[in-house]
Formats: sequence, C-alpha cells, structure tokens
Amino acid sequence: MNKTFMRHNLLLIAFVIGLIVVGCAPTTQTVKKPVSNQPETNNREKAQQEYSIAYEYIKQGNYDSAIEHLKEAINLDPKYYSAYIALAKSYRFKRDIVEAESTYNQAKRIDPKDPRAYEGLGALYSKFKRYSEAINEFKSGLRYDSTNVNLLNGLGYIYTKTKEYNKALAYYQKSLNAEPDNLTTMFALANVYKEMGDLNKAVSYLKQVKTKRPENTEVRKKLAEALLDKKSYTEAVEEYKFLVSKEPDNYYYHLQLGSIYQLLKKYTSAQKEYETAMKLNPKSAQPFFRIADLYLSQGKLTVAEKYVKKAQVIEPDNLYGSVLLGDIYERKGYYTKVKWDKNKSKTNCPVLNSALTSFNVAINHYKKAKADPQFSSYASNEIIRCRKWIKGLNEDKWFYCKGGK
Repeated sequence: MNKTFMRHNLLLIAFVIGLIVVGCAPTTQTVKKPVSNQPETNNREKAQQEYSIAYEYIKQGNYDSAIEHLKEAINLDPKYYSAYIALAKSYRFKRDIVEAESTYNQAKRIDPKDPRAYEGLGALYSKFKRYSEAINEFKSGLRYDSTNVNLLNGLGYIYTKTKEYNKALAYYQKSLNAEPDNLTTMFALANVYKEMGDLNKAVSYLKQVKTKRPENTEVRKKLAEALLDKKSYTEAVEEYKFLVSKEPDNYYYHLQLGSIYQLLKKYTSAQKEYETAMKLNPKSAQPFFRIADLYLSQGKLTVAEKYVKKAQVIEPDNLYGSVLLGDIYERKGYYTKVKWDKNKSKTNCPVLNSALTSFNVAINHYKKAKADPQFSSYASNEIIRCRKWIKGLNEDKWFYCKGGK
C-alpha cells in the first residue's frame, strides 16, 4: 500500500451515527409566563402553561429552571405524559441518570403504549453502553409502534456498535421503508456499509442522499470522506471544492483538498491548499505536518524535517511528528545505502556509516511513535524494515571496513 496513503489513513476520523437530542441555545434569559385573556379555570390549563415555560428553558439550556416548571406541571396534572418525557430529557441533559431513568419509568406506568418512554430509556442505556437493557426497551416500544423510526434506528445503532452488521442493516432497512426520505437512516446505512468495508454501497447511499439534499454540506462532507476512503480521488476533489465554495474559511476542507492533490501528485495545488489552511488556523499543527509529508513525498527531506519541527513546537505531544521523522530518516538511510551499494569499498565506508546512523535515528523515532496505538503497527513494521537493512550493512561493514573506518 502507498506509504503516503497509509499516513493519511492514520489521520482520518471514524464516522459514527448517534441519537438526536434537543438543541440548546447559547444564552439564557428569564422566561415570563404567557398572559392569557381567559382566566385559568383548571389545573390542566395551568399545567400546560408550566410546560410551555419549561420548553423555552430547555431550548436555552437552563435545565434547572425547566425541571422546576415541569415538576409544577406534573403536580397540577399527575398524568401529563409529555411533561414526564420532557422532565426525563432534562435530567438526561444534566447527566442525572438515576432521575432520568426513574422519570421515564413513571411515564411508562402512566401510558404503557406510548413509545416515547421506551425511546428515551433506550437512548439513555445506549449512551452508557448498557446495550442489552437498551435493546429490551427499543423492542418493547416496537410492540406498540412497529414502524417507529426512532426505535428502529436505536436498534440499528446498537447492533452497529456491537458489530452485528446484518441485524443493524435489517433494522435500518425497516426504518427506511417506513420513512424513505429519512436522512439520518441513510447516513446510518452508509456508515454500516463503510464499517463492513463495502465502500461501493456506502457511496451509493450517500449519493442518494446528495440527490435529495444537494445543498446539504453535511451530506457532501460524508460523501467526500467515503470517496476518499474508496480512493475515488477525482470525485472527492469535486465534493471538497463544493464544500470550500460554501465555507471558504473552513481550514479542514482545505487540508483534505491538499491531501487529495498530494495523492494525485499535484504537488503545487496541494501546497497551495495546505498554506491556505495554515493561514486560516495558524495555531494548528496539522497544516505543518501535511506540508512536511508533502515534501517527504517529493524526497525533499531537509525541508520536510524543518516543517515537522515547526509542527512539534505547536503540538509537542502529537506522535505523528515522530512517525514523519522516522520516515524522513529511514528515507535518508535508504538513499545513502543506495550510494554504498553502488560503490562497496573501504574508501566509501563513511557512506555506509552514515546510512547506519540514519536507520538507527529512524528506529528511535519509530519507537517513540509506537506509544500511540494508531501508529503502533505502522511504526513496528518500519522498525523491522530498518533493522533488516542495518543487518545487511553491518555484514558489509565487517567485510569491507576493517580497521575501524
């Protein structure tokens, strides 16, 4: 496999499908009770007013106030099912798992046939990897609503996490049959196929989503990433160009474009994108790492090393720098070894020694890189390669370079 592509693969992020939660506004303000022209005649109306106030607080992210008003709504109307669901969600957002679980169970006792409590408990258990309990809740809910997309997608999500892909596909397909235009389900299906290694089907689903939502940047981003995984570089370039046209200041898109141009050996275009990313986010080490990798791909080892060291100033603990330095010195050692192989003689022993030094420096960098699990396998393989060359050079040294030269 192309070593540049391997290095890029080390940087890519796993795409996962989560459950949808209520969005939160960034600021908080006091919510006033709505003024009604009609007198409050019964507890039900008062409970609905409390619920409306709580809903506004939830949108603002002020869960403590929301809980206060939801409790009052339930006090006024003890069978107000929606208030229980909102209260449980508020506890979830506060990460008060015990109260959330208890409230969902209260809701189930009030109306065992309403699927919302099963959805909530399933989502709660899924988040904390209590998968068997989550499965029971989702399946219980399906007994009352067999086409509920949230319940079906919840089961699909769990079986994806447990790598039971056929089960996941079956539930997502049922969900898609119920709602053929559901983007969440299409994303989920694409993700399952991607995890299974069937990139053709993953791309196919994402292209269907793109047809339905051509202006949706999240759709185009996922499609671009899948095309890159599939090594359909030309198509991936077009997707990232679209994304850049929509968000010209998004430095990640410029990084990705640069990476693809590099893989296509369009080095000038790649460097331009990396430099744009560097200007957009000067505090990120990634553009420096990418430019270093670009120069490494072209055999410009001294310049590559300079950019790695600049990146390490910004992110000294990022062991990708050690991977790149290992590659740089391994390449230096190899180039020097080639010179030695062309002229094996006692007078040329300094060249042999220089190659040995470079390979040993490379091994030291790779050893450091192994501390990061995502680089461990790659670094280990390169250490084996370097040691093989060192062994051969040491045999030549014994034969040609007696006398200590």
